[in-house]
Amino acid sequence: MIPQIVIVRYQGKPGKGHRFWIPLLPIYLILTPLLPFILIALVIACAHYRINPFHALIALTRMLAGLGGFAVDVTQGTTNIAIKLI
Repeated sequence: MIPQIVIVRYQGKPGKGHRFWIPLLPIYLILTPLLPFILIALVIACAHYRINPFHALIALTRMLAGLGGFAVDVTQGTTNIAIKLI
C-alpha cells in the first residue's frame, strides 16, 4: 500500500520531544497535474536506456507500494530524529 502518513519525531533533550504527523494525500493531489510530464520523462528515459516503459512503471509502482513501514532513525549525541512512513 502506498504510504499515507509520515510521522516525524524529534527529541532534542531527554524527556522533551515533538511529533509531527504529515498527511501525504495533499502532496499526492498537488503532484497530480505533473503526472503527464512525469510519464513523458519516464518514456524518454526508458527509450534512452532501452528499457520497456511498462516494466519501469510497474517497478516504480511496486517501489512506492513497498515504502509502507519504512523507518529511519538518526541519533547524534542526545538528539534523536525518527521518520516513519505508514
